[in-house]
Amino acid sequence: MDIKKVYGDLGDFSPQRLAENNKAQQVAAKQSTETAQQSGDKVALSPQARLLGAALTVASSAEDVRAEKVRSLKEQVQSGTYKPDIKKAAANLLREDLSMLKA
Repeated sequence: MDIKKVYGDLGDFSPQRLAENNKAQQVAAKQSTETAQQSGDKVALSPQARLLGAALTVASSAEDVRAEKVRSLKEQVQSGTYKPDIKKAAANLLREDLSMLKA
């Protein structure tokens, strides 16, 4: 999957933040290599694997700001009072399909 035209503040994934993270990972890898040389085991991670690890770390430590909304929707579904806006859902589906055709 290709992600094109990413705009806006990338927060923890900004180029500067990634460079700092990469440097820290290189230091950790060097220390790990020194330890591994003593024990004879060695593990090497690709840059993509390190980036995925950093992304998972940030995602798992992120605050869940929608927890209250999810709880509320669950209660509505369980009680049978949830009434979704069908027109809005259909419009979102069509917009998503059109954006995939343009890509």
